[in-house]
Formats: sequence, structure tokens, C-alpha cells
Amino acid sequence: MASVRMHGRNWLVRRIERKLAPDLGQLRYVASSRHIYWKVLIPCLVVGFIFGTIAEFVSPIRSTREAGHFNDPAFFVLTSILTGLVLWSMTLLGSFRKLLVFDGGMVAKYSQKHTLVVIPWADITPGTIKAVTTADGTDPDRRLAARRKVSLGAGGRNAVVFQARDTFWVFASNRDPAPLVLAVHGAMNDAGTPGAARAAAGALPAVVLTGRMALD
Repeated sequence: MASVRMHGRNWLVRRIERKLAPDLGQLRYVASSRHIYWKVLIPCLVVGFIFGTIAEFVSPIRSTREAGHFNDPAFFVLTSILTGLVLWSMTLLGSFRKLLVFDGGMVAKYSQKHTLVVIPWADITPGTIKAVTTADGTDPDRRLAARRKVSLGAGGRNAVVFQARDTFWVFASNRDPAPLVLAVHGAMNDAGTPGAARAAAGALPAVVLTGRMALD
């Protein structure tokens, strides 16, 4: 069984683990990616105050407050701030991402059934697995060019990229990409995926991107 203390193995991961274990086997590694959009907090608060101002000129149903007089400044400020925080909290839905490595493949976007992505090892071209990073700390995903590319992470200064189903998949994170690459290659080797052993040597160390890099 997978270790209960595995880093990043929260209740949502355990739920998808139980669901996919019959087909994909044991969970081996959880790669985490986090990027909180602090820069949009102030704009969201501004929008909250705009909504609050509009609300002051619209009489709410079943309310004794007079519209358009701002007769309760504390209530106006509180509701405006809360509205802004609610708007900002919606950005958190895309701020935390995980990539799960199972015996039989990788899993991403598993929070909802219709977004679930399952990539068996047989679909991946082993020689395309590569860790990349940037010298200036910017997101390497922005410098990777391909006809078909899908981002699986929330962003970061490092990334692991691979090709599957005629698409390049990129998982960007601020964490060291080596554990993810090693977990992937270990699982592919154990599964007997052709070419996995030869490709492992070329996946690390991470390539430092100084400009745009064409993947295909």
C-alpha cells in the first residue's frame, strides 16, 4: 500500500487513488505546484467596493435601509471587502495543482470527473521527458513552443515536459524537478516501458532556457 505519510497525499488524492488503483496500481509520488495570484487581490477589492457602491443605490429586498445614503459606513466597507475577497478566492481554484505518479501512468486535473487526465506509460514517448528551468526564475512554460501544449501545473521556475498523444504536457513548479523525473522513470522501468531506461539518462539535469525553445 502507498504510505499514508506521502507528502501531498491529501483527502482528494486518496479519493482518486482508491478510484484508479484497480487500473493504475499503487500511487508512487505526488508532485505539487502552487502559485497564488497576490497581484489580483487589490483589483478584486476595488471591484468589491464598486459592487458595494452599486448596492447602496439599489434597495435590497426585505431591508429597512434607505438606498443611496450610505447610512451604515461600517457595513458598506465590510461587505465590499468580503465581496472582493470572495472574487479573489476564485483564483485559488487554479493556484494549487498536483501531478500523481502511479505504477501504470500519471494523473492530473482530478478534482472533477470531466477534467480528469489519465496518461498511461504506453502513451508517453520516453525520450521526450525532460526537466527545464530558467536562469532568471521566470516560468519556463512560457518559453516552450509547440503546436499542441497543455499546462498541468500552476506555474514555477522549474518544469517537467513530456510528449504523449501528439501533445506536449508541461508541469511547472518551484520544487526541484528531479524527484518527479526519477519517479516517472522508475515507474516506467518497472512497467517495462520500451525505451524508458535509455531516456532516463537524458532527462536530468535540467536544461536552462535562455530563450524560446521549440519542442517539435
